[in-house]
Amino acid sequence: MEKDNEMIRQIMQAVEESGFKKVLLDMRELRFDLTMLHFYDRAQGLRKQRLDSKTTSRKVALVYSALTKKVDDDLLFFETVARNRNLPYRIFKELEEARVWLCESDIPA
Repeated sequence: MEKDNEMIRQIMQAVEESGFKKVLLDMRELRFDLTMLHFYDRAQGLRKQRLDSKTTSRKVALVYSALTKKVDDDLLFFETVARNRNLPYRIFKELEEARVWLCESDIPA
């Protein structure tokens, strides 16, 4: 979990420094086995960080490899928790689907 926390800190710092409004995070090579509580805490922490840094308008697409049902369930849970906190995070298995979502307009029709 310490490596995960450090990785997230570095990503958030890079995004903040870049000023980019849309982020595509390719996690297909990443292997992890974290608890459901960790995913819940991660979404809570990201919400606080984003509110503190005033970056709530950024869209983040996370692309991962579906290696096990547990990984699928865990990442779907993370997306649900994040979206329930009004965070614009989406989880994808296909890179192209993530790109399409990131390019969609943020203005409701």
